Amino acid sequence: MTDDALIAGAAAPTRARRIASGAPLDVVWIIVTGVALVTSSMFDLIDLPAQRLRTGDAPLRIFVIGLPLVACVLAGVAARRRSELLAAAATGVLAPGIALAGSLSVSLFLDDDSAFADVGVAVSLTAALLGTVMIVRWFVYHPLSLVIDERRPMRPMSHGATGVGLVLVAVVMLTGIGDGVDVAWLGQTAAMLTVPAIVVGGTLFRTVASAVLVGSAAATQIVAVMVVKLERSEIALDSDLTLRTGAVGLVALAVAVVLAAGAAVRSAPDDAPSEVDDDESWRWSLDD
Repeated sequence: MTDDALIAGAAAPTRARRIASGAPLDVVWIIVTGVALVTSSMFDLIDLPAQRLRTGDAPLRIFVIGLPLVACVLAGVAARRRSELLAAAATGVLAPGIALAGSLSVSLFLDDDSAFADVGVAVSLTAALLGTVMIVRWFVYHPLSLVIDERRPMRPMSHGATGVGLVLVAVVMLTGIGDGVDVAWLGQTAAMLTVPAIVVGGTLFRTVASAVLVGSAAATQIVAVMVVKLERSEIALDSDLTLRTGAVGLVALAVAVVLAAGAAVRSAPDDAPSEVDDDESWRWSLDD
């Protein structure tokens, strides 16, 4: 047996490591965040005699119960197959739930008139922060490969999806600006920008896994918003309870799904860099 076979850290041979790829770490974060979101659904954000709000009640339960359960199932399959693409899809499924839990808890936590906020605010805020760390960690630990022959999404599709992401950012910010800008509005808006930020960041990242993440997050938000509308038709599409998506936002999300799917399927190595002219006639020397 060689010395390398005894090493238990990252320098060990792949088959000797306890975690041989990035997928198992992604799965752990997905399950922890999913459990945190489901737990947050069990506590009241507001508990008054005439008013009660809990994200686990209809119609919001799709965000913090339905989506986390789907994500955990996908994460289990990803762990079994050690698939980073399935782990990326599961991460995207959690994004709308993170946005909703974060937007409601932050707005209640920072609002001067919300002294009646219940313990659910702290629990939901913790779940949203865990989800935010999970997403940031995903981008940090999935760096771009420097190998020239690495397959990447086509540039036009990636650039188009980036533009769609910026449209989503504008929709979220312009829809809620009429309510007045204060600290609570800024915190709420920042949480609602979770999916638009993933669309912009994922398309600029230009990897197949990031394209899967973008498509999953955008498609999941469309499904969640439509489920909320079906369960409670009086809630407007540009309501805070539908993440200020609006009709324009739904169209933009659908376009993002199409572009992300195309980017994930139609990928190819980038063109090799052009050769540099190595003519030495221009160089300075002591004889000049």
